[in-house]
Amino acid sequence: MGSPGSKSALAWLALAIVGPAALGLGAGCGSKSSDTKSNALNFDADFSVCATSPQAVRYAPGISVVSTSGTYQAAITAVSTDQSSGSPVPTAAIGYDTFTVAVAVVADGGSGSTGSDAGVAAPDGLVMAPPPTSPTYPADPYMPLHGHGASTVPAITAQGGGVFGVANIDFFMAGYWELYLDLTPPGGAADPLTFKICIPSE
Repeated sequence: MGSPGSKSALAWLALAIVGPAALGLGAGCGSKSSDTKSNALNFDADFSVCATSPQAVRYAPGISVVSTSGTYQAAITAVSTDQSSGSPVPTAAIGYDTFTVAVAVVADGGSGSTGSDAGVAAPDGLVMAPPPTSPTYPADPYMPLHGHGASTVPAITAQGGGVFGVANIDFFMAGYWELYLDLTPPGGAADPLTFKICIPSE
């Protein structure tokens, strides 16, 4: 048995070694610790509602996804949420959200080549729409962990130059949501994409 002073020193040493892991400071919800977006998502109290959904992304202007074929990249460039009380808030939140989504052709156009169309706006006539309801897309938007969707389907309007307004997105509760969108070029097949987003609790 050591002296009271040595016990105190050992307790501090144990806290220094175990403390960060016990507090969850070493790793973030299935992601690399260098992934600052994921770590910020996990440690912010408002976003703790998505702690069990490492695929969920916190909204920030410009977050983007690539379509299933790899042909298109879609970025959310602006958001407004109507919370039925006061002015709309300029972020993704509980309420009826409106996203402005800009679509561009991926650098290689999905072909694997290094084409010259990098950053080029989507072609004229590209249509964005919610996908038809199916086992793959049971509702739009949808909460996979809860097994339910919203009561309304997003309304999409083309604004020109590959920019679309996606309105009436009913994020009626906090948590991990998936927003499904189909991109269909003239004479082509639908090319799906999914925004996986965390709606914070406040």
